Amino acid sequence: MIHYTVCFDRANAHIFEVKLNLNFALKAGQQFYLPNWIPGSYMIRDFAKNVVTMDANSKGQVVSLEKTSKSCWQLSEDADCLEINYQVYAWDLSVRSAHLDNEHGFFNGTSLFIAIKGYESENHTVIINASKNAVDKNWQLATAMPVKEVDSQGFGKYTSQNYDELIDHPFEMGRLDTVSFDVYGVPHKMVFTEAPARVDWNRIAEDVKKICEAEVRFFGDDKPPFEQYVFMTFVQKQGFGGLEHRASTALHCSYKDLPLIGENLEKMDENYRMFLSLCCHEYFHNWNIKRIKPARFIPMNMQQEVHTDLLWFFEGITSYYDELLLVRAGVVKPESYLEMLAQTLTKTMRSQGRFKQTVTESSFDAWTKFYKQDENAVNGIVSYYTKGALVAFCLDFEIRRLTSHKKSLDDLMKIIWNQHGKTNKGVGETQVQQLTKELVGQSMSSFFNKALYSTEDLDIQSIFELLGIEYQLLPQYLSKEKGGFIKAPKERKELAYLGVTSKADALGAKVHSVTEGSCSSEAGLSNGDIIIAIDNVRITHSELEQVIAKIPLETEITISYFRRERLYHCQCRLTESIANTCYLSFKDTDKPTELLQQWFSGAE
Repeated sequence: MIHYTVCFDRANAHIFEVKLNLNFALKAGQQFYLPNWIPGSYMIRDFAKNVVTMDANSKGQVVSLEKTSKSCWQLSEDADCLEINYQVYAWDLSVRSAHLDNEHGFFNGTSLFIAIKGYESENHTVIINASKNAVDKNWQLATAMPVKEVDSQGFGKYTSQNYDELIDHPFEMGRLDTVSFDVYGVPHKMVFTEAPARVDWNRIAEDVKKICEAEVRFFGDDKPPFEQYVFMTFVQKQGFGGLEHRASTALHCSYKDLPLIGENLEKMDENYRMFLSLCCHEYFHNWNIKRIKPARFIPMNMQQEVHTDLLWFFEGITSYYDELLLVRAGVVKPESYLEMLAQTLTKTMRSQGRFKQTVTESSFDAWTKFYKQDENAVNGIVSYYTKGALVAFCLDFEIRRLTSHKKSLDDLMKIIWNQHGKTNKGVGETQVQQLTKELVGQSMSSFFNKALYSTEDLDIQSIFELLGIEYQLLPQYLSKEKGGFIKAPKERKELAYLGVTSKADALGAKVHSVTEGSCSSEAGLSNGDIIIAIDNVRITHSELEQVIAKIPLETEITISYFRRERLYHCQCRLTESIANTCYLSFKDTDKPTELLQQWFSGAE
């Protein structure tokens, strides 16, 4: 038996103390390792760097462990049994690693549980011992890992059938607000850490329950593919993100994302809508990545990068449905969904990198480009989330067109679920294309060649025409402008736009990114420059865009800025932003098209 004991009495030092007991004989040369990355987050994170100390003994006698690489250790002699004690520093307040202080604890198994090479398929047990601080403060523990024996607060013994399962159940500890509901007979729990007062838990439970039920129906099942599910959410002043697991998800959200008691139930706040979309996204991953997987992920090698072209499918299609299913679940109105779709289009259209990187290249290079973005990301890469969602949108309607609207992307996803998810058979790099061909009865190579392997823009306009939706792309002049749904087409006069993103600085506006081809790029502005004056008049970050917009196009202005603590000046001839901000509106609000109604309802 492989057995871990986790203690956190040293929470003030952010230290988890782990004891690994192996009650069987081991030979000299036996290897141990920590993963270098966590599934769902495609970047080498070197979790072993947080191991502070490690020692081993066999029946009380010291045994030597030799470190052989950055995340691997090796037993130096034979041992009848083995106990390894080690400390892990946990001060990463994210969904990917581990965090511990005297108010809260969280960890993923990839950060804490050393694997025994060759024994990954064996049963693993974990005991989580509550600290005195945790008892005094009435902490609770939440996880979806199968219970062996725990107390009323959730502390105690858990079990997993293998190492993969062990590291796919994160643990959340603290003073938790909890709301529960069933989804087709399967218990679901939402736990929130450090949530503000007066949150409308009932509203959240009702909405998320509808979303979960809609997803189960979407895949054609009678119940979810697990025995229980936990949404664990850490709430903070500013935060957003999530990471999927096989029977749970770790989320971060902001105070403003949660609805409060007394708010208008008929009005869907944009921030709350974003939180529901996040829940929908991570829950959809229960099917699309946790059980339907790229063939290259079976088995999963977490010691090194595992490249695949398919993240456009696993993240992009999930991103398409994480908003569309909100409409089908009845938690947002069609207009609200179209606002989200317009904003997805805007994000993609503002990426000049879409002309340089295909969505499959974005998938393959996620490890080194998407997850390691710098100031040139806007010019060098395209997101497999947003571009992938638009590929899914176009694929959905291409399938509908080729089958006279008898089939859709919904049908393709059910086929993939039944043939690959339920059978644990990995999806090959071009298998989606083959399965689509079988669904529609003809090759769709021309569509996929353009959508996946070229940098051409997708034909979005024609789809909106079929749906009876007015599609506009307007020039941007404010960085905070996101596009959205409007009641009628918008008119905009020509306004100047620098083409930079910036943030407030004590001296002025500190440039973060510069859009390639913009007037600021032509003038030579760069990341890190601090703009302090326009035509010799001091400027602040909050004033910059409005001041520029008031100056006539083609005017040559003088921009004064600091670079490397030296003052420089440049001449900049103002131009208009390219058309990159999407607005959608109904052409006829009284007579929505039949196709539009089918799409929103999920009906064939």
